[in-house]
Amino acid sequence: MTWQVKKLNKISDKLNFIRNFPEIKEKDGKYYLYLGLVYGLEANQMQLIINDCLEQDIFKRKIILNKILLFASKWRQEYNEALFNKIYNSLNSLSTYFKKESASMILMALFPFVSTNNQNKLANCFVGSSYKNNHKRIYKYFYQNWTKSCKKIIEIAWDKFRDEEAIGLIIGKMPVDFLEKNIVELKEYFKEEELTYDFFRKILRNKFYARMYNKLENEIKQLKKDDPISYIAINKECGKKIDIQWAIEIYKDNSKSRFLARWYSDMDLWDDILKQKPNLLSDLKL
Repeated sequence: MTWQVKKLNKISDKLNFIRNFPEIKEKDGKYYLYLGLVYGLEANQMQLIINDCLEQDIFKRKIILNKILLFASKWRQEYNEALFNKIYNSLNSLSTYFKKESASMILMALFPFVSTNNQNKLANCFVGSSYKNNHKRIYKYFYQNWTKSCKKIIEIAWDKFRDEEAIGLIIGKMPVDFLEKNIVELKEYFKEEELTYDFFRKILRNKFYARMYNKLENEIKQLKKDDPISYIAINKECGKKIDIQWAIEIYKDNSKSRFLARWYSDMDLWDDILKQKPNLLSDLKL
């Protein structure tokens, strides 16, 4: 189908033109015209077209999302609130999963710039959502912007879903008494066969053990034999000392480690190591 640009005399003409813009299938002239028109809209004008645009093609929805990501911090809060509420109220009525995904991403783009009431409303909506991606969005945001009010929301989400995606947030941010209450289930995530091939899971396990040091002393002692690098990492995290002679032997066997020399500095071990073994560094085959 051919398309043409009609003469636009008023703002309403421009908004109607955007609403009825032909489908975009690639980054061609139509794409860049639509992008240019949308990027010129004010926040109050975005409110007038947003519902129509969310039901349109992926190229248009991405342009809308990027526009909001770039400009929401500059708009007045009352406009962000109105735009947020309009999208939130239409979320469940959108016709496809992918259109709901676009709306969810736009809501998260607006999230830092709306009221606490609206933030709590969306957080509770997303952690109770049947779409796991919505859970992930809230977990990621909370990890980066943790406040005390997040705690109850995460407790509810964990009780309902037991999302693996929440474990990093729980270990990093939730209080120790919550970790103690859920210690058996959290330990299940760190089975040895999973840790062997997943470096980041092992790092998370070490953070968990460090926060639960007094409850997991036996497991941590076993790591001294089975995984000495993790044992050192956990003790470093907790500000605990390790045996100097043992530390020397571990360093000899792992002198190419990316972390060990720095961790020994963090733990103030090097002076004691070099007093006990003055030639350690000169004897290394680097």
